[in-house]
Amino acid sequence: MTLLKDLFNRIRREERLPVVNPDRCVHSLVEIASCSACVDVCPTQAWALDDEALLFDASVCDGCGLCVPVCPESAVTVQYEILIGELEQRKIALSACEQSGMAENRGVLPCIHLIGVEDILKLYRQGHLQWATATGNCTECQRGGSTSLFERIRQINNALVEEGLPLIEYQQTDFEQWLHIQSGLDENNTTSNLSRRAFLRAVVESSVDNATTLSKQNQQATNLFPAPGELMPNRNKSTIWPYVPQINSHRCDGCDACVKICPHNAITLISESDKKFYKIRPEACTECAICQDVCENQAIAILKWARMPQQTLALNTFTCSRCGNPAHTPSDNHQSICRVCAQVNHQGNLYQVMD
Repeated sequence: MTLLKDLFNRIRREERLPVVNPDRCVHSLVEIASCSACVDVCPTQAWALDDEALLFDASVCDGCGLCVPVCPESAVTVQYEILIGELEQRKIALSACEQSGMAENRGVLPCIHLIGVEDILKLYRQGHLQWATATGNCTECQRGGSTSLFERIRQINNALVEEGLPLIEYQQTDFEQWLHIQSGLDENNTTSNLSRRAFLRAVVESSVDNATTLSKQNQQATNLFPAPGELMPNRNKSTIWPYVPQINSHRCDGCDACVKICPHNAITLISESDKKFYKIRPEACTECAICQDVCENQAIAILKWARMPQQTLALNTFTCSRCGNPAHTPSDNHQSICRVCAQVNHQGNLYQVMD
């Protein structure tokens, strides 16, 4: 039994370290990517970004997991559990942080604020409209600089109000209240696919105390990483979206760089008959911001939890008067030359005679 508990503790320590999928990181997609979300949020400076690489120092990582919800491409994952069940015929989600005094209990996270928008929306779509949480004093915690779980719920509720949908209710409890709620839940014995580490942990748990987790939110068990907008309850007709790309028609020169670089087709080029236009799909945007990074004219902005000011941007198609190639620009920009010719003087002399 002692050996099993030692193994269990070792697995728990290992699980607290984030796992990075380099293929999903925006820095592997675009060399000039400006994303520094994990670096900015880390309270121990375990993450660092230089001109060569994104660096991680496991020796100083405290396993808080705050880098997980801020990564726009879900390239960073950790193992954690959110308990769900029914209380008085209402579905409820429970989570607590280790600073609440319940470090060894189920559903206790290193930091409660590692729960992201995607988690909240997934549970909302399953009918979990209530949250019960227990935390320490977040204002005195070194991890208190990130967006809180409660702020994320508030942002989602603002969008739900616009749709006339039920809001998410949450209550902050103390140690004893949280345990009382947990004990009253109807345990949900549905199974989920587990990664190797999670499977081993489940075996150890069952050997130690025969515990059954109410629900295991296991991000590494799935290859599906939906954008927050795709999880909105009224996905096809939402009024407010988590992220909304916006194109400034006066700055845009129609180079199509944003269309070509976006990994989720949040901005697409549509051709219908003799008309062309950019179509904006906010449900697909993750705020990876690489469209902003590649735009030479700084014509793109990404709004957060906002209405969509434009769904399409009409383009004017023409034949360049200098090079004769087809081109297009926003209809607001009445041009007769393409963007390449606008930057290159084809009439200039190739050579100059120097005295």
